[in-house]
Amino acid sequence: MSEYTILWIDDDKERRETGRGGVGDDERVDVIPCDPMELASRILSDEGKDFPEPDLALVDWYLHTGDYAGDGPSIEGILRDKYPEIPIYAFSSNYDDGRFKRERKQGESRFALITSPDRLRDEDIIHDLQDYEQIREQEGEGIDGILNLFDIGGELQEKIESTLPQEFINGIPSKDSYEPGSILRFARWVRHELLEKPGLLWDDVWTATKVGIDVRCFDQYQDQLFSARYTGIFSHRIDRWWRELVRDQIYTLAAEQETTVSRTWQDGPDLLDIPDSDRSECQACNDDEHTPQTVAAGKPGEQAEFQVHYRCSDIEKSRESTFEDFRMMVKL
Repeated sequence: MSEYTILWIDDDKERRETGRGGVGDDERVDVIPCDPMELASRILSDEGKDFPEPDLALVDWYLHTGDYAGDGPSIEGILRDKYPEIPIYAFSSNYDDGRFKRERKQGESRFALITSPDRLRDEDIIHDLQDYEQIREQEGEGIDGILNLFDIGGELQEKIESTLPQEFINGIPSKDSYEPGSILRFARWVRHELLEKPGLLWDDVWTATKVGIDVRCFDQYQDQLFSARYTGIFSHRIDRWWRELVRDQIYTLAAEQETTVSRTWQDGPDLLDIPDSDRSECQACNDDEHTPQTVAAGKPGEQAEFQVHYRCSDIEKSRESTFEDFRMMVKL
């Protein structure tokens, strides 16, 4: 017997019936393929009373080849009225098309995840649903409940409290009158803010830069920072590192080696015993004597992925983040 029921809502009959890629192969997952027009009619009528309660819905963003006149976001609205507590994901074959980027950004306020259909996998979905259940179990447990979800002790409590949205300062409320509910709102903040924007957590590029390692070689040295790795909810989808714990690890190594730290990016390579060939260099200039201190994007709005000096980048004022600035490379 399956553990999870998932709706696959798609106007492409072949894809929803047999072309779902990595979704539905695991025996723990029961996928119900749905024509959007039939689903909308059923949910909006008395027939919806007998429809199985799903754990998750997967919705095609563009529904333009069948009889349904709406789109994925309109189906999301119908589903949300019927099932206010389930996560709803959107998928689109146009996910990597630059023209879809604006729609995708707008959709983040409605969908828990937006991706391409070929990136949907049973294993990820099962872990996601288990994490949503973990959030549910921590409702009403105060700040300790949030620390449990992040799999972190009290040493970072003050930093976490300063970053949390006001509604979660005292934990995840067990009862409120807002839609979507607190479980989905907290999960959305974690997935779209905490894990995506440099602040409490760093991605591999930020972490490598702040300890002076060429990001292309960073995977060879991650074990030396294992105590700083983020292992909380949704960590199965993304690699992240606790900013404070990375710094603490560098200072601990310095104490063990009876030396001091001026700047982590300057002293980190020696403390971690990184060879010269694997140390970071600025990707915007030819100055290989001074270690890059920060990370920047190549163009406005793009992901920051280049290790650069502060002087080789400008703050991107249109975007804000906690603790770290979004920066863009400049031509020298």
